[in-house]
Amino acid sequence: TVIDKKGIQKYQQGIRERAKNRIAGGEILRVEAHPIPEHPRPWRVKDRATLIGDAAGYVTKCSGEGIYFAAKSGRMCAESIVTRTEMGTRMVDDRDLFDYINKFDAQYGPTYIVL
Repeated sequence: TVIDKKGIQKYQQGIRERAKNRIAGGEILRVEAHPIPEHPRPWRVKDRATLIGDAAGYVTKCSGEGIYFAAKSGRMCAESIVTRTEMGTRMVDDRDLFDYINKFDAQYGPTYIVL
């Protein structure tokens, strides 16, 4: 959902102005954008599926930084799954995935409150 369409258009125009010498003679085929999530999603686990990285909303509002949190959340999720499923000897369930969510929130939750 685009909340500030005019603001986005102004931002895109600013980018075009700064890049105009590099893109002179080029043609804009299509303008696409997806809003950057600004906070963790209200639900990040459903049944045996979980969200990580940008999909989970692990992006800092002030900088848009997300690659670190994507990699970290993916690794933390995988480690929780391996541990909680006893090295893959039983099927993962939502409680196993909430283990990763709880650990991630405990370690990085304040980042999303401050930033």
